[in-house]
Amino acid sequence: MKNTLLHFTTRDYENVINALYCSILIVNRDGHPIYYNLAAQKLAKESNVNYQELLAKLSEQIDIGNGQGRFSIDNRTNWIICNIYPWINREKRNGSILVLHESGHAVCASQEVDILTNTLKEIDAIIESVADGVIVADGAGIIIRINKAVERTFNVHRNTLIGQSSTLIVQKGVFKEGIVEKVLQQQDKVIVASEYAGKKLIYTGIPSFNEKKLTCVIVTIQDVSAMNMLRHKLEKQELAMADYVREIANMKSKDTVHDTIVVHSKKMTRIMEIINVVSSVDSTVLITGESGTGKERVVDAIYQHSNRNMKPLIKINCGAIPDTLFESELFGYEHGSFTGARKNGKIGFFELANTGTLLLDEIGELSLTSQVKLLRVIQEKEVLRIGGSKPVPIDVRIIAATNRNLWNMVKEGTFRQDLYYRLNVINIDVPPLRERRDDIIPLARYFVEMYNEKYKKNKTLSLAICHALGERNWPGNIRELENVIETMVVLVPGNLLLPEHLPQKTTEDDKPGIVVHGIQPMKEAVHDVERQLLMQAAKKYKTTREIAYALGIDQATVSRKMNKLCR
Repeated sequence: MKNTLLHFTTRDYENVINALYCSILIVNRDGHPIYYNLAAQKLAKESNVNYQELLAKLSEQIDIGNGQGRFSIDNRTNWIICNIYPWINREKRNGSILVLHESGHAVCASQEVDILTNTLKEIDAIIESVADGVIVADGAGIIIRINKAVERTFNVHRNTLIGQSSTLIVQKGVFKEGIVEKVLQQQDKVIVASEYAGKKLIYTGIPSFNEKKLTCVIVTIQDVSAMNMLRHKLEKQELAMADYVREIANMKSKDTVHDTIVVHSKKMTRIMEIINVVSSVDSTVLITGESGTGKERVVDAIYQHSNRNMKPLIKINCGAIPDTLFESELFGYEHGSFTGARKNGKIGFFELANTGTLLLDEIGELSLTSQVKLLRVIQEKEVLRIGGSKPVPIDVRIIAATNRNLWNMVKEGTFRQDLYYRLNVINIDVPPLRERRDDIIPLARYFVEMYNEKYKKNKTLSLAICHALGERNWPGNIRELENVIETMVVLVPGNLLLPEHLPQKTTEDDKPGIVVHGIQPMKEAVHDVERQLLMQAAKKYKTTREIAYALGIDQATVSRKMNKLCR
């Protein structure tokens, strides 16, 4: 027999294929047809089968060029049964061999019976394996199927229930809820909670329709007793966890600094190193930086690290104190020192901060007169209340902060040089957000999590919006970024935040072209330019392949670098 087959010609094999009743259709890996047998041509002619449309419908279920299995397709007037087999040649798949026939044809009736039998076996296996009880009743309310979970839950045997009216079963007390009858009456989904033998049960009844006619009712029964026990245990664990969280929150340690400052860029990493050093000493610190860069967070971090973290931290906005009240607010006054003074006098901010830390925020807003008074207290380490006769010694660590250039003010004569040097012992210059772009996405994620928790939302950042946020100039710095994130978390209806959700002014391209932000290390400048190129290319081209071609690099490099921008 083997020798005979070796002498078969291509024509012989083609005659064999054309002798088959079933239609044979061969497609390549892309799903395009490359061969039909005579039965396929006859089926197309007699049944008015449009193979292009048929393959399109089949492709909605499976990748026909690379998959396999048995499928059915609605061809309007009939059903086409399709078996897909791999087309293998020399251990390499070239596509698929499709064997098709019309449903109901006598030649294939037995094959369809086998398919139906196998399908029913699969359905039975699924129904029997699920943990929830399953009851199926026909359109008249007669029970036609019950699974093992129902037998276990109600301690009954299915043979005593199948074929019985669901109404009769309820009357016998097997089920307390007439869920099937409610579904038949309402023609809609019904959910009922009940108890049986100490078990808390949830009944869900769902109607099934065939051409608008209710044909059966499927009821699932879920025992939620165990779930309730787990929920109670979880609630106890959550309460215990809340106690631990409160205890941890009360612990003052150096590790807590990273909870208040998001650190990712090299510049902010360096600032964190400085904070760790200066926190262990009592040197005066001057914190500078644009408005909204997070100078107060730096103050909090220094305070948390310091050995004064159990003592007072008093924050004063120098720009909010009128010049006429500066001395009384900072140094205090004695009883009767001026008209309107309190009966027992008043303690000033310096005395309130004694043994602790005093923040002089917006120090650049002080008048020259107030600067003289402040300088004396810093030098002498004592305050003299208004109307007092005896100085009060103070032990206060001074931290000053400003968004103004104090040295320029010294040169202009609006800030005292001696006070400048008293304050500028250690300078921490907080960079603007545009100079610490590696922190933009971590900050954005931090704010999204914060406002998700605050407003009970579940918003996430898309890769595209990460690119848009990273390209923004952020003149308002972290404060502006926080406001933008809060706006989107509150107003965007969906959970995925996209570039089109950014407030209008945030989408404006106020920084065209490639820009190097001042003098910086060459490696950082190259990284910044590379990031800007990728951002602009991502705006212009839709795919990483197009971006790679435009930039003259491979696609894998583009994907890796763009994913890194949104970490």
